[in-house]
Amino acid sequence: MKIACCLILLSTAAAAQTVAKPPNLQDIMAARNYGMAGAYRALGYGAEAINGNPAALSLFKRYTLELSGAYDIQNTWGYGGISISDSITNEIAAGVNYQMATLGTGDSRRIAYLTTAASAYPLSQSFHIGMAIRHQVITGEGSTNSMTMSAGLIFRPWEALCLSVSGHNLIGVWSQDVPRYFSFGISSLLGGQFTPTVELRADFNQPAQARVAFSGGMEWLIADTFPVRVGYSYDQMAGTQHVGFGLGYFTEGSGIDLSYRHEINGTQGKLLALTIKIQFN
Repeated sequence: MKIACCLILLSTAAAAQTVAKPPNLQDIMAARNYGMAGAYRALGYGAEAINGNPAALSLFKRYTLELSGAYDIQNTWGYGGISISDSITNEIAAGVNYQMATLGTGDSRRIAYLTTAASAYPLSQSFHIGMAIRHQVITGEGSTNSMTMSAGLIFRPWEALCLSVSGHNLIGVWSQDVPRYFSFGISSLLGGQFTPTVELRADFNQPAQARVAFSGGMEWLIADTFPVRVGYSYDQMAGTQHVGFGLGYFTEGSGIDLSYRHEINGTQGKLLALTIKIQFN
């Protein structure tokens, strides 16, 4: 209850904002997440939890090092980043990442430098809470040098089901690239091979014009080594629709992911993403 009250108080402190035309900071993800069309906050398998739902950092015990990058060959924007997380050394899991991205074209061109630190604590085997602080320096349209935060809760009643709730950009920032939004996600593990996941994001910055985004994805793990992914997203906030496809290879948690995301309206974006992951249990 206290966590919910804190989220509400922080969110009401942030003023209404205009969301940047795509791409924006919400488009920055690891390769696995592009393949599943952005439905990833209830998964918590890799360091994507640092920027997703930070509570997912403590779901699995491991050290993780990730190198990720993506490039849209149609709209000529992309990003590169490095992430490190540790959920073994202490009961409080922690992670940090750094990303640099170029966004937009022409007069809307901007460069973003993002540094995020996150931590999570397992209240029990079923409940995990987390918080992340991000410093962003954005040059160009909507420039800012500021800090914001996100917070989340993971509820896993049993191993095969995970529920995610998180609030993002809860500290108001006067930049169109840093809007406040909330996310609700569900993922499951079926037969040890299939991982369906769905996610709903909601923007209540202007209550009379509340907007949502829906993402759904599926991962099929073949022979415990080769993940195949597919997903679809409809984003009312940005006015976009995407389909995603992905392949991967991993052994003992380490491996490589490659994904392609295609925009089926708007600017017809064509994005390729690569993530190299090293994990130790």
